[in-house]
This record gives sequence, structure tokens and C-alpha cells, in this order.
Amino acid sequence: MKNFLMNRKLLVFFKTMILTLVILLSTVGFAAAQQNRAASVRQVSAAPSEASGPTDSAELEAFLDELLAKEMREYHIAGAAISVVKDGKLFFAKGYGYADIEKGIPVDPEQTIFRIGSVGKTFTWTAVMQLVEQGKLDLDADINTYLDFRIPDTYPQPVTLKHLMTHTSGFEDRWLESLASDSSGQIPAREWLISNTPGRVRPPGEAAGYSNYNAMLAGYIVSRVSGQPYDRYIQEHIFDPLGMVHSTVQSPIPADLQPLASVGYTYVNGAFQPFPYYIAQPASLPSGMHQASVTDMARFMIAHLENGRYSDENVPEARLLEESTAQQMQSTLYTPDSRLQGMAYGFADMSDNGQRTLGHQGYGPPMSSQLLLLPDQHLGVFVVYNSLGARDGGLTTQHYGFQRAFFDHYYPASAAAPVQPLADSMERTGRFVGLYRNANSHTTTPEKVMGLLGIDTLEISTHGDGTLLLSMGGPEFRFVEVEPLYFRQVDGPFAMVFREDDSGRITYLFTDLMPQYAAVKLAWYETPGFNMALALGCVLVFLSMVPVAVIRFIRNRRLGGDGRAASRGPRTAGWIIVGICFLNLLFLLGVALKFPPVQPSELHSLSSITKITLGLGVLSATLTIGALVYTVLAWKNSYWSITGRAYYTLVTTAAVAFVWFLNYWNWLGWRY
Repeated sequence: MKNFLMNRKLLVFFKTMILTLVILLSTVGFAAAQQNRAASVRQVSAAPSEASGPTDSAELEAFLDELLAKEMREYHIAGAAISVVKDGKLFFAKGYGYADIEKGIPVDPEQTIFRIGSVGKTFTWTAVMQLVEQGKLDLDADINTYLDFRIPDTYPQPVTLKHLMTHTSGFEDRWLESLASDSSGQIPAREWLISNTPGRVRPPGEAAGYSNYNAMLAGYIVSRVSGQPYDRYIQEHIFDPLGMVHSTVQSPIPADLQPLASVGYTYVNGAFQPFPYYIAQPASLPSGMHQASVTDMARFMIAHLENGRYSDENVPEARLLEESTAQQMQSTLYTPDSRLQGMAYGFADMSDNGQRTLGHQGYGPPMSSQLLLLPDQHLGVFVVYNSLGARDGGLTTQHYGFQRAFFDHYYPASAAAPVQPLADSMERTGRFVGLYRNANSHTTTPEKVMGLLGIDTLEISTHGDGTLLLSMGGPEFRFVEVEPLYFRQVDGPFAMVFREDDSGRITYLFTDLMPQYAAVKLAWYETPGFNMALALGCVLVFLSMVPVAVIRFIRNRRLGGDGRAASRGPRTAGWIIVGICFLNLLFLLGVALKFPPVQPSELHSLSSITKITLGLGVLSATLTIGALVYTVLAWKNSYWSITGRAYYTLVTTAAVAFVWFLNYWNWLGWRY
């Protein structure tokens, strides 16, 4: 997928990345484009309904009309749709705005098809459980049992389907090469999975780190065990039985459904712009390349809420799962601590305002969606937006955006019970302070560079009052330690737990705000602040070589060939250091201009120019070895004046530091 249009906020975000990498003009602050900037939606509605949950479809429509109008206006959403199911039936469904602005086609809740992103993973996990019912899959077996290639034995513990379902497999996330601009760029699933295996960065079961590769592997296993291509299996075993006639997981979308597919939009220069077309690699289909209408999603929600059973006027009786299996999928499969909310069988525990809630959020560029299941209320909600602004505003982020507004209106929270801190909590807070990065963050590919901007980074700070402040790029939460390493929110229901190693050093942070993500504490040299300062210092040193080189060139021209020109050693040393500075500056410029957009799932592949640019870093690193040698010779043989030798040493030190910088961020060579 190439040359994707971006809305104004995304362009600002991308420019921030460019400035951070090039660092030629000014210092850049954190690009906190994290999805959690929509907490203000909490005040959108009128007074909460006195009844618990929606009971009147007319009242629900009035509430949603107000809410969706506000969201679409503030976040520049071209079209949206929502479906609500209750007690085994469709309770409400409505479309808002346009599916196609140019053609004037409004959103139709029954027919308009949206990209639902990672919500589609719930189809993959449902398919897995169907095969478990049939005895064809064992959730505790090594997944290599079902694959026709082998997952690297990085750790002695095997990866199981349970690990894949709970995102505790230990794989980093993978975006590069997962999309294609046309069918000619697609490759067989097996080939893609082998050539794009992400790094195993932690032992299975140690911590949750959401990774698309988990669902990709699971979908491939479904295909292998069932003997059907993944898209055909989902069609025949989920879509067809439930009557989901406006749904597909084929990419490109089938010709008969193409006219019903919503156009995706970005908002650029005050106008909606269509999002460029792309298709998925076959291997990535199970991770969230599904497309569906909201009423089709209503059928899927009903089946899960009604213990695997579905029926309507067109479907007399359908069973998606056996009753015991459906109930099993809603039970807790993983939690890092029994006091925290965790992961069910592919669903995240998104309980809110005292209501047990399972769900998933999705992003299928540029569309975003959210699925919420309240089993105790026999209630389900699915909402989707067709514009990039939805992701940028965090409207589908769990506990914020839409979910926050819906729950505060229909299930208003009780007053938070007071928490009693540990007696020595004020003295203990310092050990938790610092920056933490999501455990799924890229570790082995060039995408790691997004961490340079603080993407997927959490900050824990304290104001000396015994509480910890958790900041996620937008809203902030105050926690107090009530048991060793266990913190409760001061004015809310959430909690967080820290984990320490054998030496007492804090290593992980877990919170039930987002149980599918753990966070790893960063060492000082891993923090964005240190790395940006290091890069800035290096670039300033490299830039200083420009006037120095000009002065030397003019001086040498004046000297001519009278014998006073520098000898061969100093001359070679000078050319090497000038070459290093030039190559490093050219490297940064090339990366800034040609690296793909950094929004998740928009990364198709590195361009040829970017790959050539990576070679410049390798060449510069090679020359840096020579510069180290000549630094020693310069002092040993008294090249230049003391000032000249000191300057040469300074530039060489910057070059060595820059090699470390490139290596740390996986930009030294071709790591993808």
C-alpha cells in the first residue's frame, strides 16, 4: 500500500517524525498521537437514563443521534453506523453520514459494508473454538504440531493456541509487508508467515503483548486443520450459518459486494478525501481484514450472547458454538494478576462502571470500530466509523470515546470507594517512576523507530503525595499503593500491578485499563528523551563539519602544490570524517523523505530508495571504524594542532554514538 493520503493531524504527526529523525531545525517534543485523547466525550449526553441499560429504542436513538453528531462534527467523520442487540434480537441499528460522498450514498446499516479491523480477530478465535469442539485442535498443544513450518525455538517453552488467543505468545507486533496495493503483490500465506516471522522477544506466558501475528498463525492453523482456505472457512462456518450476507473476508472484496463497500476517508485541508485502495496479504486476513455491515455484526453478537445459538425470520435455527464452548469463550483465560481484569478467549475484559463487558476494538485503515458484549445484560453494541479521524480521536479506544459515553449514560458509575494506602507508600513511589513501553512494541524491525516519538509509551510520575500518576498521552489517572506492587485508582475502578525481577528492579507494569497490553520499564538509554538528545547532538556535530570542510578546502586551494599541503595520513583522515558526516546527514534526509507513513497498518513496505538509504548507514559505520583508527594515529603522530585533534576526536565520538543509535533503532542495515 503506497502513498496513502493522511488527514491534517496525521500529516503533522508524520512531520514530527521527520523532524525528530532529521533534527536539523529544532528540538522536537513527544508526538503524543496515542489514541487516548477523547476522554472529553464523557460529557456529551443528557442526564443518564434512570433505567439500567437501554430499554426504549426511541430514547436510545435520541441519545445516539446526539452522540454521533457530536463525534462526527468534532473528529471529521464522513460516515458511521451502529447496531445494538438485546435479549437475542436486534434492538436498534442506524447509519449516519455518507458511505460515498461523491455519489451521495448514505450509510445503510443493513447493506453498507465497513472494514472492521481487529474486531475481525474474534471470527478467527471463534473458528479456533469450533475446531476445538470437533477435537481437531488442542489449545494447550505446541502450535508447531499444526504448522508445516517451525516457529523458532527461541525459548524452551512452546507457543500454544492459548498464548495466541491471549497475546501472551511473546511475539512482537508486525506491520511491514502486511498489505499490498494490488493482487500482483500478494504472496502465499505460508511464504509470508515464514519470511515475516516477528521476533520472539519474551517467553510465552510472561506478559501480554498484542500482536497481529498471533491471529495470522491461528488463521493459518484453521486453514491447515480444516482443509479449507481461511476466507472460505469463515464464509461457510460463520457468515453463511448466521445469514451474514453483507460480510466477507476476501481481499479484494467480491465484485457483488463492492458497490456496498463504504469508501474510507481522511480529512485534508478542510475536505474529505477518499482513502487509497489496498488489499491484504492472504496471511494477514485472520488478523482483521474482515468487512461487514453493522446488522451482520449484530447476528454475530447475538450468537455469542445467546450461548452460541442464533435464529431470526430468515434463519430458523443456527448454532455457531456449543453452549459450553460459548460460555468458555467468555471466561477468563489469562490475567497477570488475579486482582486485575484480563483476557477471555480472544476477547478483552473491558468491564466498565460495574458491568462485566467483553469486547474488541479494531482499525482497518482508515476505519475504526468497537464491539462490546455485556453477557449479564444480554446486550451487545457494535459501532464503526469510516474515517481516519475516528482513530486519531480515540473514539473506539476501550474505556474512552464511544464506550465512555455509552456506559456513563446507561450504566452510570457508583461513587468510588476510598482506598487506604500502605503506610510507607510515599517512600516507595520513586522506584516505579519512569517511562514504560508497550510490550508489543517493535523490537527487531525498522518500525521500532516509532518509539523514538514516545508512541505506545506510558509515563509514571509522582507529585510527592504518595500517589502515582499514569499518563498515556492524554488522560491521566491517579493510583495509590494498597498492597505491595498493587495500586488502586484513587477515584475510579481500575488497578495496576508492577512486577519486579530477582534483584528488586521494576520490569513490568500491568493495568486492567487495557489487559491485552503489558508495559516494559525502559532503561535510561532506551528513553525517547535520551535518544533524541543524542541524535540532536550528533547531527549538530555533523553539521559543524560543513564550515570546517569549506575552510579547509579554501585553505588548501590557496596552498596549492607548494609542499605545505597536509601529508597523506592527515588528508585521508580528513576525507574519512567528512564522508561520515555527509553520509549520516544524507541517511537522515533519505529516511525522513521516503520512510512510509507511521500510522499502524499503513506500513506496506520499505521503498527501494529507503533500502538504498539504509545502505548509507552501513557505509558510514564502516568508515567510522577507519575514523577510530585515524583518531589514534592523529594523537600518536601529532596530526594538526591540539584543537584540530580534539575536534576530530569529537566528530569520531559522535559518529560512534550515531552507529549505536542506528543499531539500537534497527536502522543499521536491512532489518525487516
